[in-house]
Amino acid sequence: MKRSFSILIAEPSLLLREKIACVLARDDRVWCVTQVEGRSGLIRGVADIHPDFILADLSILNDIETVAFIRQSSNSSQIFALVDSCRDPYMKVANRLGLDGIIEKGRVAEGMKDTISKAATSPEDSDDDSD
Repeated sequence: MKRSFSILIAEPSLLLREKIACVLARDDRVWCVTQVEGRSGLIRGVADIHPDFILADLSILNDIETVAFIRQSSNSSQIFALVDSCRDPYMKVANRLGLDGIIEKGRVAEGMKDTISKAATSPEDSDDDSD
């Protein structure tokens, strides 16, 4: 059985959120794309849906307490910062926060396609029942 994934997008820009959600929803491995505007929406979304992947603007994730809450509430979620470019300062912040990576806002489709493909082939994520 093919594994499907849920994604939570936390981005201040409504236009960008909707564009990212539209692109990701086209992937047949994605069953749920939820959009929120800021940190409070991110916290509620994580608590409500426990998404497989969290894509959040770095300004929303840029505090250790938010990331710690996500890790405690939904420890299987992979957290990616949405950034304008993959420059070294962003990588340093992502590493300091303990994020799973960064994805350029203009390359979300490519970045998530690779990430989802890796997660779908991971042995611990297998949906096969072995009795």
